[in-house]
Amino acid sequence: MDKREPITTTNLGPVVSVLTWVIEASVIIAVGIKFTLSLIIPGKRNVEDAALFLATTSSIGFTIAISLAVPNGVGKHQETLSSDQLKPLQITLYAADIFLVLVLSCVQASVLIFLRDLTPSRAHRKWMEVVAGFIILFFIASFFAVIFPCHLPHVWQILGPHCVDQLAFWETFAAVNILIETTLVLFPILIVFPLRMNGARKAILISCFAARLIVIGSLGAQIYEAQRLWENVHDLSYHSWSYRLAVVLVQGLSIITACIPSIRNLLLSMESGMIQTGHLRLPSQNGAESEVPLDLITIGQISSNLSRNTDAQVTKPAASSMLGSDRI
Repeated sequence: MDKREPITTTNLGPVVSVLTWVIEASVIIAVGIKFTLSLIIPGKRNVEDAALFLATTSSIGFTIAISLAVPNGVGKHQETLSSDQLKPLQITLYAADIFLVLVLSCVQASVLIFLRDLTPSRAHRKWMEVVAGFIILFFIASFFAVIFPCHLPHVWQILGPHCVDQLAFWETFAAVNILIETTLVLFPILIVFPLRMNGARKAILISCFAARLIVIGSLGAQIYEAQRLWENVHDLSYHSWSYRLAVVLVQGLSIITACIPSIRNLLLSMESGMIQTGHLRLPSQNGAESEVPLDLITIGQISSNLSRNTDAQVTKPAASSMLGSDRI
């Protein structure tokens, strides 16, 4: 986009470009904080980081594609565009759609892997595997739909007449993703609610994952804007600018909200001075409450280790002392 290009009622593309880069900067900051904190923690890297990295790189590709589409006609009336603008406009929007599918699928995989490593319940893990299978199948179907939306060889001519119904597809795509995101919000409630901890801490843990409700709201906005476009299919390049804004929010907020639970747990582990070497694991319903997994060392183990040390002198405490220690 030309930086001197003004924002007018007939040129709303710069609004899309500016917001796209603002959201992308926020994504890079959030992911950068998470990865930086992860590097501080010794031991193996979290598996979900790989999926989140793929989502971030796809988000960058999405931002670049939108930025290239704006000067070629986003937010401008289609009748004012030349053929030299229409072709790159369709190609860049075609690429942005592909990156959008990659972003959402990779983020959902990252969140699901994180939740699977979080819960000690086998039943929860079984249900998560079912959801993971659904996400994979939906990704495959959606990916092929955005790769081949139009007839060969010009599969990128998404504004042409020889394509699948783009608006109907993206409405369905957003609706299914609302279902998936709702499941990702409900899982933490099922995991945290039975735990033996006070209500305030449960609320804090759940709220970290409930931040993804913002993503659901953005997907709802995407459906709303897509439905509005049915009345303006003759001039999609101009009237789709608000729809593109909704899509920008969907992909950006999806990544940002996925970083919140991990950043919080990493900060808590460093604040307490207890750096974990593996994944965070919440206690079971009957287990002791703990934010960071630590090896439990019982008094019996300590006594056994001391008794094997020939240089150590172990004095059996008096009964009154033992009773006093039990009360601590």
